[in-house]
Amino acid sequence: MSRSERAGRAEWRLSRAEAIAREIEQKIIESALPDGSRLGTKEDLRQEYGVAVGTVNEAVRLLETRGVVAAKPGPGGGLFTRRTPGHVRIKHLTLGLREDSVSAAHCLAVRDALEEPILLDAAKHRTEEDLAELRELLDEMYEQRNDAAKFLRANWAVHRRLAEITPNTVLRIIYTTMLDMIENEIEHVSPDELFTAGKTFRAHVALVDAVESQDPAKVRRAVRRHRPPTSVVD
Repeated sequence: MSRSERAGRAEWRLSRAEAIAREIEQKIIESALPDGSRLGTKEDLRQEYGVAVGTVNEAVRLLETRGVVAAKPGPGGGLFTRRTPGHVRIKHLTLGLREDSVSAAHCLAVRDALEEPILLDAAKHRTEEDLAELRELLDEMYEQRNDAAKFLRANWAVHRRLAEITPNTVLRIIYTTMLDMIENEIEHVSPDELFTAGKTFRAHVALVDAVESQDPAKVRRAVRRHRPPTSVVD
């Protein structure tokens, strides 16, 4: 196996481990599991997700690093929740939430579901002025690429501006309200080791390019690129 093939396999394993860690984290959030809840053993996870031992170990390491689970050896051991997480994840950013807040995960899910209709409406009704302002917001997003919190705010400013284009008042209000509720719950933002602002930025450029094209198929592809299956939202 060549070095590039080994690197590709390692990257896949880490990405898969990250996906599993996020899914477990999301289950804990949505179920509001109390501190000390047993999640099973590493072998249970390996069988559930159909992955190698190394992938499970990496996923558990990520969860332990984030303070989400504790691994206990011996009879009756396994993985246990350390606390109800005061955070949710979007791609490779952790959003630290106010104490006892779990609603942000649900708001993110609703916002995520509304993204495609928002973008399709934006493509249909956008003006040259809309596009010019969106490009300015993208420039701001790029300038903040080295500061996770500012980058996220600039990111969502792009989404808010896209939502302003739709003539569907109900859709626009629900979507922007979800963003407002999420931001009101956030106390801090921190990136993990996989965070790459450039890749996220390019995905948002693709969204605006798709809106400019007014091609529904291109919009749908851009939405899928912006929201890969392993992410929660961003």
